[in-house]
Amino acid sequence: MGWLDRFPGRKPAGDPQALARVTPGDSVEAGGETWNVTAVLFYRDAASEWPVVKIERGAVAAWLALEDGKIVRYDHLDLPVGPDGHASWNGRTYARAEMGNATVSRVLGPVDVAPGDTLSYQVLRSASDPRGWLSVEAWPSGFVDVSAGRLWPVDRIVADTGGQR
Repeated sequence: MGWLDRFPGRKPAGDPQALARVTPGDSVEAGGETWNVTAVLFYRDAASEWPVVKIERGAVAAWLALEDGKIVRYDHLDLPVGPDGHASWNGRTYARAEMGNATVSRVLGPVDVAPGDTLSYQVLRSASDPRGWLSVEAWPSGFVDVSAGRLWPVDRIVADTGGQR
């Protein structure tokens, strides 16, 4: 842990629980850029609960999650996925490797979902892309969100100092 991380309001990126404690108003610093946390959704399935964090920088939005102790960034793609769980992207074919269902358990910030909403999800992987994957979320409304997932090194997570905690 760096000495700056010892000050109040700093959450070291090396702390796997730092992402689970972010709230709207916090910021995420990565690669020399600062992203604003605008929402946090908590999903749950039969075994666990996990947060996904919406970050924005200008007109660009992405989602972050903690997976296997590492921060992962998801960027939206306009990409069709076949009913058999296959998709082609960047010259690679991705196939369904995992699937399941989840329920939104908590919501912080302005988003178009509410606690109790459910979704089904798929993870598509490609043998020729060991560092990334595709995530597919299907909501009962018919909305399907496809995104590219990849590990994303975060330099620092900074808590909002507006006294909202």
